[in-house]
Amino acid sequence: MKNKRAIFFLFCANSVSGVSQGISMIAIPWYFAGELNMPSFFGALYATITGLSLFWGLLVGTMVDRFNRKYIFLFVTGVGALLLSAISFSGYYMGTVHYLLVAAAFASTYFIYSVHYPNLYAFAQEITEKKHYGRITSYIEIQGQLTTMIAGGLAALLLSGVNSDVVSFFGWEFTFPFTIEKWELHEIFAVDAITYLLAFALILLIRYVPIEERIIDTGSIKDRLIFGINYLKSNKYVFLFGIASFSVFVTILCIGFFIAPIYINNHLHGGAGVYAISDVFFACGAVLAGFGIRYVFKQKTVVAIIVMSLVTACIYFFYTVNYNFSLFYVTMLLIGCCNAGIRIMRMTYIFNHIPNNIIGRTNSIFGMSNVMLRFTFLTSFSLPFFASGNNIIYPFMIMGCFIVVSTIPLLVWYKKILKS
Repeated sequence: MKNKRAIFFLFCANSVSGVSQGISMIAIPWYFAGELNMPSFFGALYATITGLSLFWGLLVGTMVDRFNRKYIFLFVTGVGALLLSAISFSGYYMGTVHYLLVAAAFASTYFIYSVHYPNLYAFAQEITEKKHYGRITSYIEIQGQLTTMIAGGLAALLLSGVNSDVVSFFGWEFTFPFTIEKWELHEIFAVDAITYLLAFALILLIRYVPIEERIIDTGSIKDRLIFGINYLKSNKYVFLFGIASFSVFVTILCIGFFIAPIYINNHLHGGAGVYAISDVFFACGAVLAGFGIRYVFKQKTVVAIIVMSLVTACIYFFYTVNYNFSLFYVTMLLIGCCNAGIRIMRMTYIFNHIPNNIIGRTNSIFGMSNVMLRFTFLTSFSLPFFASGNNIIYPFMIMGCFIVVSTIPLLVWYKKILKS
């Protein structure tokens, strides 16, 4: 594999910033749902950010195809370091971070994510030979989920603290020989800012040679976007696949940042530790998928996506009647496996069917459908009805039905999608 050194530094930078970003993105939803008892506010905030990203995402795709992808990484990590440093400083100065600044930290991290991952995939495709596409998409998923797993474990410790008490977990009892004080949000944000700086330094070390010369479209943003739309119009089954295969990921983003904290708090009656540990199980499942999914399904990309989507839908239906923590953890592991497996299979298909000079724009168009669906779900689920009692089970029922419906086009046009 060429550009091994570049890929190594790219993954290192992604891991360093990913751990603390993950802690922040676990801490903030729980802060609003569990600490401030403001789940509806956070739902409205998340829905608003999602709505704004509808336009932002389209712009991101044109930037990823137009500019040097290394420089894009440097820009977003630099901006992240500055913003999180300022918000953290306010917390140290005032003794606490105002909830509107916490919301700003979430929004800035969210928008950085929306640049980071399209750029990461496009950059990885640019510096990887075609025969290694399956491997590189698996590596990205494994690396990303390992950092999420570490972040979830650290979040469980930092959000709740650790006392030298006996803790029951899956029927076993553990006694911690040490004590960890609960961290405040401004302390978590400070670590986040530092890791952005470390990521910036690692990205500076990247040296690479593109596998193929990239033809850069220097037209206006509008012309570049229209070119991407026209490409998908002429490849309608690739477009159909890109939209229909996104269904599980749409629901995962709704659950991870908004629904899960309310579900755990209101339905399962668990605390911040349960939320963070469930994220660890989710990440473990994703890592398993990263290592094994290509060998289980071989080249049956579309079949794999259909099967794993339906498994996820069944788990969502199960959540409406489940009250057991252990079963919740196990099913979160399965969801993590299915979500990561779908992402790997989906991106391998896209790498093989979409040229590198246009992948940013096509992914932004796919992302637009993702954002519109999430915005619809989030605005609906932000209604006070869903935060009352255990009514949070109804979103799981709705999203399970949504996934089942989304698999129908993949089944109907299965052969044509494969031949595109």
